[in-house]
Amino acid sequence: MKLKEFVNSRVETVEPGDTLQRAAEKMRELDVGSLPVCDHEKLVGMITDRDITIRAVAKGTDPAATTVREIMTPEALWCLEDEDVEEAARIMKENQVRRIMVLNEAHELVGITSLGELATVTGDRLLAGETLESVSGESPPMQEEAEVEEEALEDDSDAESGGEMLHETRVTGLLHDREAAKKAIAELKGAGFTDSSILVALRDESAQQSFVGETRARVIPEEDVLSWPNLGSEQVLIMVDAEERATDALNILTRNHAVTGGVRVSAE
Repeated sequence: MKLKEFVNSRVETVEPGDTLQRAAEKMRELDVGSLPVCDHEKLVGMITDRDITIRAVAKGTDPAATTVREIMTPEALWCLEDEDVEEAARIMKENQVRRIMVLNEAHELVGITSLGELATVTGDRLLAGETLESVSGESPPMQEEAEVEEEALEDDSDAESGGEMLHETRVTGLLHDREAAKKAIAELKGAGFTDSSILVALRDESAQQSFVGETRARVIPEEDVLSWPNLGSEQVLIMVDAEERATDALNILTRNHAVTGGVRVSAE
């Protein structure tokens, strides 16, 4: 299958001359953590919320006076829309990334694809699983700063690892506000996921209790939350005990603009 057969052509971008403040505002509006940087439709780099925080704000740089060009990551991996899905997976595997830009013949940005999308549209979870296995380790320094949003879909068939049988049973999604999280939970329930299979975590304990009361979800055990960065005041972490329906849960969370990922746990 060719990438152009399914890749989403609606891509939001920023320009090199835009201010960091404008980039941050756009990320907030779109509920995303990264944006491609394009100069007259030509892909020239990537900028993330972490770039803005670590490379600029933490150093005392004025976001209203600093341009995207000054702190963006100029290296952005890409493939052509006429290339096969397998080629996109190969590039992600070799470069240890979970998403990649898609360009046309004129090298203009036409879309973005990810491991989860490749697995969903092809039905080949082994393809995504094999690729994810190669990028599950420690990311290179450039990758750590350029890739904040990670979307992962692992092969959920049993596989041996260190003597244990492992399979994916949970999918996680980080939502940037409570209303978006409530909408995602409602959609999960509409798709057949039960109250007991949906777990949540918020930074403030009283807000968490109130949210759990409203959504009838369960609280994520503290030991599972510790592997995530500190939650923002309005952010909600959702964890779904998806079993064999990991793809469905991942798709619902992604549609609601969640930063998504898979969690592998030991089989009973």
